[in-house]
Amino acid sequence: MARSKRGLWFKFGRFITGITLACFFLPFFGVSCGGMDVITVSGTDMAGGCRPGGLIADAEDQKEARGGAAMTRDGGVKIDKVEREPLAIVALLLAITVFGFSWVRTRGSMLAAFALSIACLGALAGLYVKVGGEMKEGVDKELAKQRGEASRMMKDAKVEAGSRFGLWITCLDLIGIAALTGLALREPEGAELASQAPPAG
Repeated sequence: MARSKRGLWFKFGRFITGITLACFFLPFFGVSCGGMDVITVSGTDMAGGCRPGGLIADAEDQKEARGGAAMTRDGGVKIDKVEREPLAIVALLLAITVFGFSWVRTRGSMLAAFALSIACLGALAGLYVKVGGEMKEGVDKELAKQRGEASRMMKDAKVEAGSRFGLWITCLDLIGIAALTGLALREPEGAELASQAPPAG
């Protein structure tokens, strides 16, 4: 007998939604230079207005740990905290709520998880358009300001800005949640128990 989708959700939903929450700590956006991420911004960075990561941030931390001053425009780049993004806050809150509903074994909780996972996907799509566009625009403006040898070096290194794997893994998880709960909602109450019963005869 085919495995009940309700049973799968009740058994694994809390783990899938937990992984989705953990993915918010992965890089959602970044700026790379020569194929290496010099700045990375996670979902929680945008939701909490935290300091981003990446090679430049790591180098700044090491310099400050040695007693040096933080890098400025005269000696590099000063990494400030990212601005809080309302869409990132909404997406994180929705993901937390979906995680909460995954612990409740009712049809209503599955319906809520289905609807909220789709809403979270919408918030992440808006975040991709807004933040991705702003980062690319910012990099283009910075490259336009550079002159001489520095400008040629940056162009040769192929500076790029855009989304990162954390955003896409989170979206895939949410799609999986929506698909699983959507299929589970089509099953009648108690279908998970019937699939576990031994065959008659």
